[in-house]
Order: sequence, then structure tokens, then C-alpha cells
Amino acid sequence: SELNVLNLAVTPPFTIEDNSDGGDDIRMKFRYLDLRRNCVRKNLELRHRMTMEVRRYLDSKGFLEVETPMLVGSTPEGARDFVVPSRMNPGQFYALPQSQQFKQILMASGFDRYFQIVKCFRDEDLRADRQPEFTQIDCEMSFVEQEDIISTFEGMAKHLFKELRGVELSEPFLRMTWADAMKYYG
Repeated sequence: SELNVLNLAVTPPFTIEDNSDGGDDIRMKFRYLDLRRNCVRKNLELRHRMTMEVRRYLDSKGFLEVETPMLVGSTPEGARDFVVPSRMNPGQFYALPQSQQFKQILMASGFDRYFQIVKCFRDEDLRADRQPEFTQIDCEMSFVEQEDIISTFEGMAKHLFKELRGVELSEPFLRMTWADAMKYYG
């Protein structure tokens, strides 16, 4: 006998299914709807599980997770800095640090194996393979040989495939010499 409309629901701008009819621009404009799609959720869950497994693996190899500061005074080396204006000190700027500063301090302090899963920012020309921000696994090891580094990270890749995809990789990874990499790929 009676109908009360509490709120109108407009038709979503694209279908909320794995094979959506929304282009990238529309899906990004309505990101809160895009995040409801199963394929997007699965990607976020995979990233979470991968991050947890990276931490577990590196911890088992004696690495310590260290978080370094994001804002420091600017220094001249490395990639071009993003600068952040200081409200407290007008005309002054913070720079996103070159992590080399902190690597040197940590190594000199006796932290010979550490890592961080860290946001990186680069103020450089954009290309298809380059973004202004990305996340990387940054690892440092002291007193090691080339083989130590290769075997540690080959082991991590094998661990991730096994834990996240159920794929057991037993064979050693194929390796390319530096000379061949330069010869064939420049």
C-alpha cells in the first residue's frame, strides 16, 4: 500500500564484473566501483600475500626489516629529487632521500643484512615502463660475493612461486653473463 524511496541508485558507469565494459579512464574515475571487481580484489590479495612471504623468506635468511625516513635535506647525487615545500620554514624544501645515505649509515653500524619494502619516487620523464612512484624490495648485504646475491634472490623467487602459485621450481635459473647481456641487449 505504500512505497518510500530512501535513496535513488543510479546505474553504474560500467559493469562490475571481471570483463568490464569501462575503459581505464572511467574505471579510475570511479575507482571505488572498480575495486569491487573480483579480478582487482584478487590482485590486491596476491600483492598482500606476496609481501608477507617476502618478509617471511628474508627473515629466515637473517635480514632485518628497516624503515628509513621519507623526507630529508636535499643532496646532489642520484635521481632527480621530488621536493616537498616546508610550511614551517617558508622557502625551504624537503627532498625525498637518496637511500644511499641510510644504507651507508646502517652498514657502518653493523646491520649487514637488511631490507625494506619501500615506495620510490622519481621525477623523470614518463614512458610506458616508468612511473613517478613504484614499490620495490630494497635489500642490502655486506661481505658477500656475486653468488651469494644470486642464490638468495633465486631462492626468494622459488619460494614465492611455491607459496603463492603452488609451483615448485627445482632447476637452477638460467643465467646470462654480463658480456652476453651487453652483446645481445645493449
